[in-house]
Amino acid sequence: MNTTLLVLRLVPGLLLIGHGLQKLVPARFSPPLLHANGLQATGAAFEQLGIRPGVGAALLAGLAEIVGGFSLGAGLLTPVGTILIGAVMTTAILTAHARNGIWSHEGGFEFPLLLLALAFVISALGAGSYSINSWAHVQNWAGIHWSMSHVARAAIVLAIGVGGGVATVLLGYVARSAPARPGVPATS
Repeated sequence: MNTTLLVLRLVPGLLLIGHGLQKLVPARFSPPLLHANGLQATGAAFEQLGIRPGVGAALLAGLAEIVGGFSLGAGLLTPVGTILIGAVMTTAILTAHARNGIWSHEGGFEFPLLLLALAFVISALGAGSYSINSWAHVQNWAGIHWSMSHVARAAIVLAIGVGGGVATVLLGYVARSAPARPGVPATS
């Protein structure tokens, strides 16, 4: 079971780290396998999606994917990783993928949804004995004596992340639709 959990953590964790690095590593320094775009290009793409400021959002998204991916992959404070992944993948689904349907070959939300499900499952099952949490004897990472099931805790953690993603999208929408103030250029 612990080997299974290790594989379940490592694959999405490493993919998320790579996904974050694609946003942060400049294209000229990218190894061929990474296919990085860099912060400026990713920020410009975010701006086209209506996410402003694009470079700042790209930086935060890239860091959240790297930290969240490391958290899941290494088995270190996995609920924190689930929150970060929940926020970034929800934002991606709502801003870039939902309009394209489900399937990823059509630009849909299949892959981000799969990552949300994996983050939930990993948080619900725990990191297992082949993890930093186990090695460091961190079983109760929050120091709270919970009276609910692991599944309920994982659902709450994922809901916090999803809520953060929804809030990000809503705040961006409100900022774009706010009337321009005199002397302040419009954001659109």
